[in-house]
Amino acid sequence: METKEEIRKYALELRAGLQMPQRRAAERSITERLVEEPLYENARCIYCYASFRDEVDTSGIIRESLIREKKVAVPRVTGRRKMEFYFIKSMADLRPGTWNIPEPGPWCEKAPQPDEETLIILPGAAFDCSGARIGYGGGFYDAYLERNDKCRKAALAFDVQCMDKIPVDDHDIRAEIIITEKELITCSQDYPETR
Repeated sequence: METKEEIRKYALELRAGLQMPQRRAAERSITERLVEEPLYENARCIYCYASFRDEVDTSGIIRESLIREKKVAVPRVTGRRKMEFYFIKSMADLRPGTWNIPEPGPWCEKAPQPDEETLIILPGAAFDCSGARIGYGGGFYDAYLERNDKCRKAALAFDVQCMDKIPVDDHDIRAEIIITEKELITCSQDYPETR
């Protein structure tokens, strides 16, 4: 596999093939690992994707963040390769949006530009130890983070989504950490070729 499209297809097939009991146990481990991470604990705001289909479920992370009185924002698509984050007060603030992905309702307040006290939780199809990620092809997160580069960045993935090396483009935004059910990967752009 050499192209992003081939890697994306392969990683998404592996992710879709996870059995439900294995998936639920993995999601619990990922959530527990994230909320114990200083990058999360020190964040005042959590900008988090609302999980869709077979992505790592984020509902537990969103609920836990609200319980801990962190400000929680979820993205809404606002145009071609454009999204903005909006604060939610509960999961009830989410409605089916673009492509039926849960998005904050129109009553939700727009979140400000993220700063150093903001942790953005990234979705994706495939990742490597340098923090490189292959998304779903829309470029929404790369475009958003290009304009908002002061925040901290964590990615959630099942272990099967982590590859040895994936191709990156200049505009691709890297995660600082990747959390799987097996480990917390502190990303380094100079990591060895093999995991």
